[in-house]
Amino acid sequence: MSLYPKKGFKLVTIVSFIIVVSIVLTMIISIHSAYNVSKQSLVNNYLSGNYDRAMDLSATTGDLLERIQKSIHSMAEMWKRDGSIDQARLDDLYLTNSEYFNSLTVVRNDFTVTGVAPTSVNLKIGQTLDSDTSRAIVKARDDMVTNPFVGKTGNLVVLVTSPLFDKNNKYYGYIAGTIYLHESNMMQLVLQQDYDSDGSYVYAVDSKGNVIFHPDAAMIGKNIASNEAVWKVIAGLNGSVTYTDNNQVEYYAGYAYNMKSGWGIVSQTPASIINEPLNNLLQSSTLQSLPLLLITLAAGWVLTYLVVRPLHRLAEYSNKMLTEWNSGDLPPVRSATYEIKSLYNSLRITTRQLQTYINKLRNETALDGLTGLANRRNFDATLETWCLDTEPFALIMVDIDHFKRVNDTHGHLVGDRVIQFLASTMRNVSREGDLCFRYGGEELGILLRGCNVTRAYIVAERLRQLVSSTPGPSGQLITVSLGVVVFPEQGDSPNDLIAKADESLYTSKREGRNRTTVFSNEMMPDSYSGPSKH
Repeated sequence: MSLYPKKGFKLVTIVSFIIVVSIVLTMIISIHSAYNVSKQSLVNNYLSGNYDRAMDLSATTGDLLERIQKSIHSMAEMWKRDGSIDQARLDDLYLTNSEYFNSLTVVRNDFTVTGVAPTSVNLKIGQTLDSDTSRAIVKARDDMVTNPFVGKTGNLVVLVTSPLFDKNNKYYGYIAGTIYLHESNMMQLVLQQDYDSDGSYVYAVDSKGNVIFHPDAAMIGKNIASNEAVWKVIAGLNGSVTYTDNNQVEYYAGYAYNMKSGWGIVSQTPASIINEPLNNLLQSSTLQSLPLLLITLAAGWVLTYLVVRPLHRLAEYSNKMLTEWNSGDLPPVRSATYEIKSLYNSLRITTRQLQTYINKLRNETALDGLTGLANRRNFDATLETWCLDTEPFALIMVDIDHFKRVNDTHGHLVGDRVIQFLASTMRNVSREGDLCFRYGGEELGILLRGCNVTRAYIVAERLRQLVSSTPGPSGQLITVSLGVVVFPEQGDSPNDLIAKADESLYTSKREGRNRTTVFSNEMMPDSYSGPSKH
């Protein structure tokens, strides 16, 4: 009597046992999903919290500067009304506004100090303040807040100034309230926050990226414009970002720009703050799942062994066919499972047909025959896939200038070698993960993964300069024109990106060739209504 039925067991009778393995996978996926969801929630909370904090402090700082400016302006109005401010009154004004200023100074338009309070300040009446900052104040003749600078007193200071005019509107000079950045001042009281519990802190920068407030006093006066949060905020942006500083410390930062002063406020928290709660979550979830995991894993492995082994042999053969399509006949597989036996017979019959199909598909390569770059079909498929993702990228379209002249002068064989030369140069400037492609004729391009507009322009310019400075196959220098467009800021569909990259390319052509043009909305014709929906 045969051990197995003639037709074998149906796989459905075994699947009930394989469910054990599914439970294991479900548990792992659940723990992983909970971890990722919790992590993203924590990150979003810190980014949102720091953004809100930065916006609030930016508004508060702006209001404070406005009050300080009004205070200085009222002193200037007092000068205009009375014709002067004597030392006693200047001392009274300083005492009244000492919460705002570390000192008050009156400077004539020839840069001579005519009044200072308190008198203990290391400035003397009659002293000359002929500095770049003082000259800029005299030239402006308007209310202003200066960028930080080292004053005559040796302190790093910010001046809040107002011009002095007499009753006949004759310009006398200016009055300045001085804020010493390294000493206690109202700005510090506004920005100083106690976030020791989670490591968060706030700092402020001026319009050039110089630190004007920081919990670490040693940082005041330093330029940190290369910091991602800083260069965004001094560009006038508000938002939040996860970035890594020069010390390789990751932060969740919110930033806000203050239009009244041109200063930026950044509130940030070390990314390591989320490690402990996430690790606790992972440990507790794992410990709770471990007993059931061990039981189901043991049972599932024993009960599925007979099914997995023949399937594994069939899978190995299938994988071998992918790399070695002419892999010979299907090896014998013994199994008591009905579905596996049926699958084996079907694979054995279709193996030769599949090998024929694979051979045909391999002949339809995704590469351009002349350059070895991705062809148009490959480019279209890649562009469509990237557009479905959320990762930013850039598209550079490249066209050889006066290519017809090359063909007419040197022949099409030399023209082909010129295209190959450009393709080789494109590979040299691209990175692993980028896609160099031939769009058609003498028009080629590069898809740059994870690339912003600044880097895309740098790559395009590097390619243009390399081509224009390297003798080509024709024995002469050739030039190229390039157009750059960035996803998703400037386009979010393949047709839109291609149209805008082409428009940028043609702008380079129209404006003299041998140049790179980054797309802007002004380039598109008035009749343009977006990419085709078909």
